[in-house]
Amino acid sequence: MLETILQDAAVFLGALHLLSPIVARSTMRFAAYCNLVELSLEDLPPKLAAIFRPRVAELGNLGFELLGCYDCGSLTSETRSLAAYFCNRTTNEFADVSVMITPKTAVSYFEFSARFANGLILETNTNGRIPLTPESPELRIFRFPKIQTPQALYRVHRQLEEKYAPGLWPQGEPKGEELHRFLRVMKNYGPRHVRIGYMTLTNNGQSYKLTWKGACLMTWRGLWPTSLFRRALQRHAMQSELDSLEVRGMTALQKA
Repeated sequence: MLETILQDAAVFLGALHLLSPIVARSTMRFAAYCNLVELSLEDLPPKLAAIFRPRVAELGNLGFELLGCYDCGSLTSETRSLAAYFCNRTTNEFADVSVMITPKTAVSYFEFSARFANGLILETNTNGRIPLTPESPELRIFRFPKIQTPQALYRVHRQLEEKYAPGLWPQGEPKGEELHRFLRVMKNYGPRHVRIGYMTLTNNGQSYKLTWKGACLMTWRGLWPTSLFRRALQRHAMQSELDSLEVRGMTALQKA
């Protein structure tokens, strides 16, 4: 009986790994353009406003000015994205609070970022989702979903800057053009995935769709048991980063 159960499970997993890329390639679309619509916090539904409002005050206390709250529209199939974007004009660092709404739930996280003259970009966030595509080589992203407050995450972000960009000062944007930085990230998403063979522009030029390479690799990374191992490796890597900051004599932080 156990042998039969194992055989059925193997057949099911095999079928899932075979069919999932076909479904993903035929249904998943990624917007080629991001048309931001500025919103006021008063315009947001109460549940969304409750996510953004506390962060505006907390980030303000850290020296980050709210540049605006934006509806980014549907960046991927069956989602709606909203973001509040912030700038610290003293340190040239940026921050954002992002919310992705799906038919089933709303997921939010906050993030700090800094760009340096040598091309390195550091991002530190509370996003617990591991990307299904390779990250850009000049971009280093650190994910700490268990850190609860911007104050704690910002402390870690500054320590990571000292570790990976010693002696360098973050690069800012001309006053009044800070939002262009946010738009560049959105604009470069699709073309970068075309270059690495994961996506291709659709015939109407309005969106990107997955190639067979992208569909297979992305779905397989997201399926069990690969997803289980990837999450474990990610947790270990991020805990090692926190441990390294303590070893370097920086401010100790509660284990995440």
